[in-house]
Amino acid sequence: MVTALTYRPAQLEDAELAADLMTASYPPMPQDPVITRRRWETPRHGFAYGRFFAERNGTPIAFLTWVHGPWDTVQDGHCEVEVWLDRAVLDRDLLVEMFTWIGDRAEAEGSRLLLAYCGEDEPEMLDALAALDFRPERTEKVWELDLKTQGSRLVREAAEARDRMKAAGIESTTLAAWSDPDGVRKLHELNERTVEDIPHTLTIVRETFEDFAKRIRSPDKPHDRYWIALDGDRPVAMSNLKYPPVRGDVWTGYTCTDPAYRGRGLARGIKLQTLAQAVELGVPFVCTDNDSENAPMLHINEKLGYARRPGFVEHHKRVTKKNDA
Repeated sequence: MVTALTYRPAQLEDAELAADLMTASYPPMPQDPVITRRRWETPRHGFAYGRFFAERNGTPIAFLTWVHGPWDTVQDGHCEVEVWLDRAVLDRDLLVEMFTWIGDRAEAEGSRLLLAYCGEDEPEMLDALAALDFRPERTEKVWELDLKTQGSRLVREAAEARDRMKAAGIESTTLAAWSDPDGVRKLHELNERTVEDIPHTLTIVRETFEDFAKRIRSPDKPHDRYWIALDGDRPVAMSNLKYPPVRGDVWTGYTCTDPAYRGRGLARGIKLQTLAQAVELGVPFVCTDNDSENAPMLHINEKLGYARRPGFVEHHKRVTKKNDA
C-alpha cells in the first residue's frame, strides 16, 4: 500500500535540497548545489518551469519538475517531466504515483507529449514508465575516461594534435586567452550552426545569445578551461569540460566543429586539449554522453579510450486529452 504523499512547490532557497535529493536518487551522477541554484536563478528565455517536493510525514523524499520551451517554437508540444526519488525509499508504486502527479501538471500546461529520461541501470524507473505507457525512443550513451591510466598518452596526443592544427593554420587557445571582444557572440553563432546536427527526435529550441552568454559564465565552465580552435579570428571548433564547484564528476560540455571545417580532426584535436588540461589538474576521470546515433562523436570517444557505463533512455508519451478519449 502506497503511503499518502503531500506535495509543495520548491523555492529558490530549496535548490540545495533538490540537489541532495537528485544525488540520493541517482548516486552515479551527483548534482552540484551551486550549479542547481544557478540554473534556477537563470531560466532560459521563454521557458516555463514547475518544481516541487514530495513529502511523506513531513520529510522530503523526492524532487519533481516539469519544464517546456515557448509553445510557439516547440512544434511537437513536448514537456520534460522528472521524478527524483530517494533510493532509500525506492518503490515502483511510488514512482508511478509521482510520475502521474507531475505528468498531470505538465498536461495542464498544454503539453501534447511528455518526455522523461531514466538510467539504463534503473529497473524500477524503467518499469514505472512502462506501466504509464511511456515508450523508449532514443538512447544516450555515457562514457568514462580514466585519466590516471590514460593520462600520459592523452597529453602526448594533445600536443601532436596541437602541432597538426598549427601546421594547418589553426590555433588552439582558451576563451580566457582569446582577446576578441566579439568572441562570445561568435561562439554562440558556432553553437547555433552545429546544434541541429545532434541526432534528435523532438524540437531543439534555439538558444538566445543572452542565454548562451549566461551559460558559459556558469561557475562550472572556467574560461581558462574552455577550448577553441581558431582560423584567424573565426572559431571553427570548441570543447569544454564542466567542473562542478562543490560535488560531482567532471563532464565534457559541448564539442563541435564548423560544418565547413569537418573532416580535419578538429573536434578530436580540441577535445584532446581539454583532456590534457584535466590530466594536468589531477582530475581522475571524465565523463561524456552522446546520442547512440551520433556516429562521429562515438568514434572519437572510442579512439580516445573511453569505456562505456550505463547510459540514459529517452521515453515519450503522447498526451490524450480527456475529451478526446
